[in-house]
Amino acid sequence: MKNKYHLLPILALFSMGTFAQHTAKHETDVPYQKTLKLDQPVSKETAMSQFNKMYNLKAGYTYQTIRTTSDVSGMTHERMQQYFNGIKVEFGTLILHSLNGTVVSVNGELYDASQANLKASLSPDTGLSLAINSVGAQKYLWQDPAQASLMEYSMPKGELVLFSNAITGKVSLAYKYDIYATAPISREDVYVDANSGEILFKNAIIKHATGLISDKQIKSYSDKVEEAVVGKSTNALLTATAATRYSGTKSIETSLDTGLSKYVLNDATRGNGIVTYNSANTNTMPSTHFQDNDNVWTDGNYVAGHASKDNAALDAHWGAMKTFDFWKNTFNRNSFDDANGQIRSYVHYNATNNGTTGWDNAQWTGSVMRYGDGSSFNVLTSVDVIGHEIGHAVCQYTANLVYANQSGAMNEGYSDIWGACIEQYAKFGNLNAGTDTASPGTLGVWKIGEELATNPLRSMSYPLTRNNPDTFLGTRYTDTQDDSGIIPACNTPGSGNDNCGVHNNSGVLNHWFYILTAGKSGTNNASAANGGPDTYNVTGIGMTKSSQIAYYVERDYLTPNAKFSDARTASIAVASALYCASSQEVQSVMNAWYAVNVGTAYVGYANDVALKTISGVSNIACGAPYSASIVFENAGTASISSVSISYNIDGGANTNQTWTGSLANCSTQLYPISISGLTRGTHVLSVTTTITSDGNATNNTKTTVITVNTNGTVNTVNNFNTATDVLVSIDESGTTNNLWQRGTSTKTQLSNTVAGNSPVYATKLAGLYPDATKSYLVSQCYDLSTVTSPMLKFDMAYDLETDWDILYMEYSTDGGATWGQLGTGATANWYSSNRLPNGTDCFNCIGGQWTGEFALTRPVGGGTHGTKRQYSYDLSSFGFGSRTLAPQTNMMFRFVFLSDESATEEGAIIDNFVIEGTLSKEENQFEQFAVYPNPSNGKFNIVLSTTDKVNVQLFDMRGRSVYSKLYNSTGISFNQQIDLSSLSSGVYILNVESNGKKEARRIIIE
Repeated sequence: MKNKYHLLPILALFSMGTFAQHTAKHETDVPYQKTLKLDQPVSKETAMSQFNKMYNLKAGYTYQTIRTTSDVSGMTHERMQQYFNGIKVEFGTLILHSLNGTVVSVNGELYDASQANLKASLSPDTGLSLAINSVGAQKYLWQDPAQASLMEYSMPKGELVLFSNAITGKVSLAYKYDIYATAPISREDVYVDANSGEILFKNAIIKHATGLISDKQIKSYSDKVEEAVVGKSTNALLTATAATRYSGTKSIETSLDTGLSKYVLNDATRGNGIVTYNSANTNTMPSTHFQDNDNVWTDGNYVAGHASKDNAALDAHWGAMKTFDFWKNTFNRNSFDDANGQIRSYVHYNATNNGTTGWDNAQWTGSVMRYGDGSSFNVLTSVDVIGHEIGHAVCQYTANLVYANQSGAMNEGYSDIWGACIEQYAKFGNLNAGTDTASPGTLGVWKIGEELATNPLRSMSYPLTRNNPDTFLGTRYTDTQDDSGIIPACNTPGSGNDNCGVHNNSGVLNHWFYILTAGKSGTNNASAANGGPDTYNVTGIGMTKSSQIAYYVERDYLTPNAKFSDARTASIAVASALYCASSQEVQSVMNAWYAVNVGTAYVGYANDVALKTISGVSNIACGAPYSASIVFENAGTASISSVSISYNIDGGANTNQTWTGSLANCSTQLYPISISGLTRGTHVLSVTTTITSDGNATNNTKTTVITVNTNGTVNTVNNFNTATDVLVSIDESGTTNNLWQRGTSTKTQLSNTVAGNSPVYATKLAGLYPDATKSYLVSQCYDLSTVTSPMLKFDMAYDLETDWDILYMEYSTDGGATWGQLGTGATANWYSSNRLPNGTDCFNCIGGQWTGEFALTRPVGGGTHGTKRQYSYDLSSFGFGSRTLAPQTNMMFRFVFLSDESATEEGAIIDNFVIEGTLSKEENQFEQFAVYPNPSNGKFNIVLSTTDKVNVQLFDMRGRSVYSKLYNSTGISFNQQIDLSSLSSGVYILNVESNGKKEARRIIIE
């Protein structure tokens, strides 16, 4: 069988059991990241919980948002950092992909830190000594306080992190040190085991063009440059003419420095500026400007052939400008960091201070650009090299790919991609890159550094001509720690082995990009043992589309230790979202990966209908109509004229319907489904779509849960005695309701006697509740707009593992769209605990919850937790006459049960749920009051009996005031039209007050 990556993660919902395991080590033939594709959109909380289960993660894991982005398909992507017991898990990354506010898929790399020793036995000082010894330099930057201050750098104190070894899967408590050495020069993050002292990993901070060194061995190094001092009296921004070294005469943006009375290379029109400085053949980064008298940079030191080579600074400046423009105009990205970060370049940089030969390198240091004059090469400021190096900055602020193994090769490969795109954009003003028809190719856009020497550094169209692999695990491929091929793996990444081939193996990704862009046919050179050779014929989709797909993959899907297979999975997901699963773009993406020996070729079907979504049925808002719609797509190549649709509720009789029309490839069709007569509670809707000779039956069926709720009556007790007293009960997944049960309790402690010899709601009517479960019991909806001093009451007894398993209550005022916690640990007659997680226990605690075993004494009110008693909560702020919130016309409550991964108890029993209150007196209401039309497009007529002024207020469903106006009344009644059409469509609460009387109505703007 071929040793290939397969397209399983992105196209199908994984079984949770498949991934119930600890962090696994790398394997060549499987993606490193995990991907969860959801059948139906779910909440952020639900999606994160399900993704945690794929890694078998239990309590103690939290996530903090790093950044949120969006793409042209309307999807948003939230990248999050993993923590365990408050300690950062290095490289642990979770990415939520959402559409219309709900999550449709998740991917990432998470780590199981539950077995790690969280107490450090080594001090930070001891760890630092070990890190310093491992670097073995003669001098460090912190030993020069003046220079360290300029660089905003100090001796590292050590950040305590959980280091996750992506190769072995082991997680260790570690100190992370940013070690900056100056003799010899180097800079890298060094991870030291906080208990054993072992050096776990070194990650190079600097990203440099090792391939530019040719036959010379240049040591890697980096620094954090001092804040650049732009001309003190810069006051004139001008467009200048520049005779660049490599790209002819170009227009550049400069400034007049009045202190120097000279023009300088300072562009203040782009972001926070583009500034180009002169290092003057030193290893320093001064604030020395290149200068010109008349702002026509075509003479003196700037003419071709001048010994100073200062015209290279014009390339650096112009190239940085065009790089900024490419990112801004192509992807609306504001500089490399998407925050208008200043691009600072240092030309004539030399690793040896005032050395006799030029420095054969260019690099991104983590904060600035540095360019050498070259010895084996010409000055290293060609526009593709500039785009390449700033591409490392983009990676730093997006995927932050680890600089080793396959992830490091993609880090370099992406920089080649951006170098090529920026060269095409800068030189031709478009992304219409052509095709290299025969080896070694003639188009400069597909060569890296072709202007610097007779031979280019790398070739994207024919990598083998520059001794780089064009195929994964093929000829000249450097085996890495990620690979398990037939040649020995690179043992430890470092400068001596190109960090396990990061520059060499970049040929795999940049060749994939070339094939995707320009198209290519041939046979790759993978051996039979590594799944080849493969014959391919790929249709190019052009650089505009290929660069967009590549960018979204890097920005929104890749995690630090991602592999080629993860990039493949992500690129298919992106292309499918932008186009469709059977589009030419998806076919070319898959076939281009197949061409470089990553994954299988695209397999399509002439006839294929795919059921994409079921929508419109999951809302639990009371009184809302429950109607459903499906969306199906033509996922085949042939046109579809008829689709058979079959659906049922709760496994009952099928309703069969037929859609007819003309549905072209990649087109979708919205089709409404009629549902009626459902009772309160949860129901399962199952839908199947088929066509004649359907080639793929795996994408035809979906199911979803319909939740149906009704309006409750104030002062009516729900004692759950009959089937009509059923409530909505739903598990966190949104697809099951396995926990809360209505009936007679037969538990040992929370027995029928304790329950009161009548039906109750219980977390299972018999036995113990399950581990690792979150489930909701939802009340009916209550209109409190005419209720004075409403009070929520219910009876409860419980038996919960103290501080580990909890129960609490939430409320919603917007039909279940959002929920907030009801009460705190200090609320009277309410929760039994106010604890929060402390790193040792109570990991599920939220600061207000019921928790504790059956026999434990209640902290307030006397008795034990297992004694059934009444709990109450004052809802006056939500009712009639409230001075803090709008009176609520549609308020729901839900019990939230949450258990950890072990030690179950009997749970809870709930009975006699009621909202009590006094209906507002009739003398406080108007004799006549009407609002019409309702719903409307935003214009409503208000009619009421009053001769006094009328105060009209409008609140959204979260209680926020969105409209307020005082009107005069004329005559014996008030009749006024108000125009609310500027507001978004939705449900609002209208408050009308006059002469001491008050009314509230729910209105709908369509």
